[in-house]
Amino acid sequence: MAKIVGITEIAKEVGLSTTTVSFVLNGKYRGFKIAPETAARVLEKAQELGYRSNYWAKSLASCETRLVGVMCPDISGSTAHEIVKGIQEVLDEHDYETLLAVYYWDRNKEQRELDMMLEKRVEALIALPHADSYEQYQQVLAGGCPVVFVSDYLMKVDQASSVALDPFDAIEKCMGHLHSLGHRKIALMTVQYESETLLDRAEAFKQQLARLNLPCDNNSIVQTELGSFLSMSASLRKLMSQPNRPTAVLTVSDALGLQILTELGKMKIRVPDELALASIGGLDFTDNPFFSLTTVDERRPEIGRRAAELVLRHLKAKKGQTVKPKHIRIKGPLTQRRSTLGTDAMEEDQGIIETIEGVLLK
Repeated sequence: MAKIVGITEIAKEVGLSTTTVSFVLNGKYRGFKIAPETAARVLEKAQELGYRSNYWAKSLASCETRLVGVMCPDISGSTAHEIVKGIQEVLDEHDYETLLAVYYWDRNKEQRELDMMLEKRVEALIALPHADSYEQYQQVLAGGCPVVFVSDYLMKVDQASSVALDPFDAIEKCMGHLHSLGHRKIALMTVQYESETLLDRAEAFKQQLARLNLPCDNNSIVQTELGSFLSMSASLRKLMSQPNRPTAVLTVSDALGLQILTELGKMKIRVPDELALASIGGLDFTDNPFFSLTTVDERRPEIGRRAAELVLRHLKAKKGQTVKPKHIRIKGPLTQRRSTLGTDAMEEDQGIIETIEGVLLK
């Protein structure tokens, strides 16, 4: 293992005190009247020996780590990637680093990762939390660490800020679009997960049914188990077997929308002739000509940027100053594609439109 070169080794090599070498390496030599020639000699020797500063020693001396923790449930899709990218764009400009942790929807692992974050003295935390983890985040706040939730939030953690897509605006855009195409029997497919964001989207859906004077019955909102394709398949097949089945389905996420498209192909149900499909998320695959999914863009990089700005608002507050939590809801554009419009209204990609696993995007 390569030996780590520290200030002591450099001091011995150049024949100076460790204090003098420390002042030079920290850029403070001018204030202590250390000759430029001496500073140059120290810097040259440090480079020659491969010196790297001790991050934690510097943090201890300055009483700040300039670290912001970022907690994600998953990194398999583009959601976390795009949010983190937005966060780093802002924090990089202010010389803060991110410490990323992933808990894979496991509350126990989330707790361990939170403990690790606090042990490493993160100065703030940005998190997409598990829906049942309000006690953990209350403890984080009680310890003096600011918290900003992204894409979701915890109602009981009322001192945390949050940034998310405006669910009422997104649902209104999707429902207005489907209604304008003549759909009068519309169902929402969601998942059995007590996320505040998903609950808000379900509530917004019910409000839009009432606003548009559309029927609402036991089949208007269909739930499926989180992450279970078999559960989604069973729920969709039951829905489509109803005598008065919907002509359009709105899903709470693009990932669920992709699963539905796959299952509709197996069921040989044509999209959108027999069932139109709209979603929320704006993930990369939705503009693929084979799927061409109508969706509302969640604007994840913008969510990340706004979350980082809220964190800086806390970090730059004067000592003793109270910073009230702030909740930002972002409006995303609706992109209309073949899953609702059909090929007659979408002239691009002609010649590519084919049956994929039986899904005819006509």
